[in-house]
Amino acid sequence: MRENRHPAGDVEAQIPALRRYARGLAGPDQAATADQMVAEVIARAFSGDQRPQIGAPRLRLFAALTSLNRSRMRAARVKAPTMTPAPRPDRPAGLREAFAQTPLEGREALLLVVVEGFSYAQAAEILGVNRLGVATRLARARRDLDARLEANRPEPAQRDPRRPPYLRLVK
Repeated sequence: MRENRHPAGDVEAQIPALRRYARGLAGPDQAATADQMVAEVIARAFSGDQRPQIGAPRLRLFAALTSLNRSRMRAARVKAPTMTPAPRPDRPAGLREAFAQTPLEGREALLLVVVEGFSYAQAAEILGVNRLGVATRLARARRDLDARLEANRPEPAQRDPRRPPYLRLVK
């Protein structure tokens, strides 16, 4: 009798987080692709032909999803070069659009540490880098995201110099 490496309850509990991570990696308009990636990772988790794996099931699932996304991105690059869509001039780019334009390495680190709550060590294990690599990716991604959001922020209205900068109480 074969022992199941991933108890169904462990995998099912991770599906919402896996979907959130996959959608963050794939982009805002690629929900179907993200769901396909999650389905493939879950199918791989239950297949018996994989080599024995060590570590927490949650980390293995996120590492498999990261690897699958990287493979998908390489295949897409080989088929046809893609360009990041330019932001529409009729509305300022929001967080979702700015996040989608952030480089993949930075998005991976931000999603794992900030959104999913992994420690730097756990994120490093998932991404296959050391802790310093995760910290560097996070710093670059945060700086890039902040610059993109700041560039699209409207200028503050000029304050009337005769008006005091505080609220007055009216009785």
